[in-house]
Amino acid sequence: MKKIICSAGAVLTGILLLGGCKKSAEPVATTPSAQVINATTFRPVFESASPEVKAVVDQVMMGIQSSVYPQALDGLANLAANPALTEAQKKAVRDLTDQLNKKLAAISAPPK
Repeated sequence: MKKIICSAGAVLTGILLLGGCKKSAEPVATTPSAQVINATTFRPVFESASPEVKAVVDQVMMGIQSSVYPQALDGLANLAANPALTEAQKKAVRDLTDQLNKKLAAISAPPK
């Protein structure tokens, strides 16, 4: 009798535990702050730049890595104002600026 009660208890426990393991019918909503910033093409474009420009590029990358986006945007504005940039560098600055502005807008937007 004791074995039957223990077995029944184990079966009920298993049913209760596995009953909560069904897949959700609703997809998981992504939060706006989950927008990824792709800066992989940014730094390589500045490999041949002057040390001063590279210092600003480093400031931008540190701002992105530490999620201090206003600092990164300040550095990007500094770079955009530099007339010595090549077309590829200007494009990289514009692309990254657009990504950061979208990220900031997504962060500051009220949740739905």
